[in-house]
Amino acid sequence: MLAGLAALALGLSACATEEPRANPPIFVGAPWVGTERLEYDLSERGELEGRCVLETELEVAPGVTELRRSCTNADEPRYQDNVTVQVRADSLRPISTLRSIIDLEEDERRFSATYLAGQDLVRFVLLEYQIGVEEPREQLNTERELPAPTDDVPAPGWYDDESLLWLVRGVPLEEGFEGAFTDVTATTRVFDADVSVEGREEVEVPAGTFEAWKIRIQTSTVTQFAWVDVESPHRVVRARIERLTYELAAVD
Repeated sequence: MLAGLAALALGLSACATEEPRANPPIFVGAPWVGTERLEYDLSERGELEGRCVLETELEVAPGVTELRRSCTNADEPRYQDNVTVQVRADSLRPISTLRSIIDLEEDERRFSATYLAGQDLVRFVLLEYQIGVEEPREQLNTERELPAPTDDVPAPGWYDDESLLWLVRGVPLEEGFEGAFTDVTATTRVFDADVSVEGREEVEVPAGTFEAWKIRIQTSTVTQFAWVDVESPHRVVRARIERLTYELAAVD
């Protein structure tokens, strides 16, 4: 069940790390203008699996926005999957990510990614804790290169996988848009993903009925979708990630 909650990450869909290409940035601007709290139901084949809360907080530091995702298993609240991502407010360029997958009765795995300032590098650390024990029992510490600038792409766009449901809100929302980006996961995977806006659809979710842009996110191994409200601030009203469907249930 915990693996189901973890499926929000596109990176878990990639069978292996690829050599990513230099892609121009696709995030053109943040539609959110203040603090947000969005609640989602997670289901598989119509059965409730869990609930997630997505929060956006501006100016946690000058020019820095914090994105948070907290997911809990519907039947066993001891299972949790929590993420905090800090990004540049204007570009969604990642600064750091911390993801904790928790069994409150057994253990916790902490995945972190730190994007090294002024370098095309990201450092990954994995720590695994037994509940009640301070010292980690397993550890991974490694670095990966990110796409370097080229003559054609002097400022490559890469985004942390955990910012996906914010990223799709800030791409050009117009039918026919196509772009690509380098996706970086805290599980040390770095690969390319293609994004396209396929058109508008009416979407009914617990929070209401919305006219939404249907956005396709394609990796080398999987196709996923997000439906983004046509109206500002362009909230994600539905997403189909791995085997789970995320549906907007409430807006605070």
